[in-house]
Amino acid sequence: MQLSQQTISDPQVLNNSIFVSLISTFLFFSLLSCSPHTAAQPAANSALVELVPIALDSRDPQRKEFGHLIFLNGFQLRSRDPRFGGLSGLTIGADGKLYSVSDRGYWVSAQMIFDVNGKLTDLTDWNIQPILSTTGAPVTDPLYDAEALARASDGSFLIAFEGFHRIWRYAPPPATFDSLPVPVPVPPDLAKAPFNGGLECTAVMPDGGILAVTEEYANPDGTFKGWLLRDERFEELSYLPSDGFQVSDCAALKNGDVIFLERRYVPLGILFARLKLVKAVNIRPGAKLAGEELLRLEYPLEVDNFEGVAVQEDALKGTTIYLVSDDNYNVFQRTLLLQFRLIDSNVSH
Repeated sequence: MQLSQQTISDPQVLNNSIFVSLISTFLFFSLLSCSPHTAAQPAANSALVELVPIALDSRDPQRKEFGHLIFLNGFQLRSRDPRFGGLSGLTIGADGKLYSVSDRGYWVSAQMIFDVNGKLTDLTDWNIQPILSTTGAPVTDPLYDAEALARASDGSFLIAFEGFHRIWRYAPPPATFDSLPVPVPVPPDLAKAPFNGGLECTAVMPDGGILAVTEEYANPDGTFKGWLLRDERFEELSYLPSDGFQVSDCAALKNGDVIFLERRYVPLGILFARLKLVKAVNIRPGAKLAGEELLRLEYPLEVDNFEGVAVQEDALKGTTIYLVSDDNYNVFQRTLLLQFRLIDSNVSH
C-alpha cells in the first residue's frame, strides 16, 4: 500500500492507513488458512504433534485455582501435518486414549501419559485418520463438518455433524477408524437449524439417552433448541447460555449432571469461554437448562476458540475436565489443550 504525502504528514491518517493495511493482511492470510484442506500425506517429522507447555495465567504462572477448578496442566499442540487442526469435539475412549474429531473430517487420537497425581504430562502414539461415510469412503465437503463427539456406555462413539445435520455412531476401539457409521435417529426439526449452527453439544446420559443441543437454532425466548433422544423418541428441551455466548460442547458425568462449554467471539479475534454445570434433576423434557458457572476464561488468561470438553472420573482423583480449542486451520489461532480438576464437591453432587 503506497502512502501519499498527506498521509505521511498527518499522524492520524498515517495510523488509520497502517490499521487498514494490517486488517487487510490479516484477512488475506485468514482466507488462505481457512481454505479447505485436501487429503495430504502425513508430515515427515518424527513427532506428529509437538506439545508446548503453557501457563493458564502468564502474569502468575504458579496460580492454580480458577473458579471451581484446579488447573493441572496445559499445552499448545503444534503439527506440520496439514490434516491436524480444527478440533471440535473431545472424549476419552474405552481404551483410555484421548479422541477428537476435526471440522475437516478427521479422527485424531493419542495415548495419555500421567504422573502419579493424575496430571497429564505427555501425549504419544498420535493417529490421524479420515472419518468414513456410510459408503466406506472418507467424508468430504459438505458432509465432513464434525462438531461434537461422545462415547456411549458400550464404547462406541457418536459424532454430530453440521451442514447436513446428523449423528453417526462408530464402533468402539480398536475398530473405530475402519468402521462404517450407523445413523442415529434425530428429530425432523433438526433439518431447520442454520447450516452452520446445528448440533454442537452431544452427550450420552447414564440411562443411555442422548442429550443434543444446537448452537444457533434459537427459540423466541432467546434459548436454543435441544432434545433428549431415546430410540425413536425426541423430547424437546432448550438451553440458555451466558449473554452473548453460544454452546460449543458438553459432557455428561456419571451422576447425570452435564458440563456445558460455551464460547463467545467478537471481531478482531477476541475470544471468551465459560464452563457451566447443569444438575441431573433439571435435565428433563420441556426444561430450560441454565447452568452454574464453573470456569470463566478471558484475557489475560490463555483463551482460544474452545469447542471440545471431556470428563474423566476417578474414585480417588475426582473429576478431571479437559478442554480443546479449534484453530479453524487458521495461522492466527491455536490448538490448546487444558486439564483441570473439579474441586467444589457441592457443585457436582
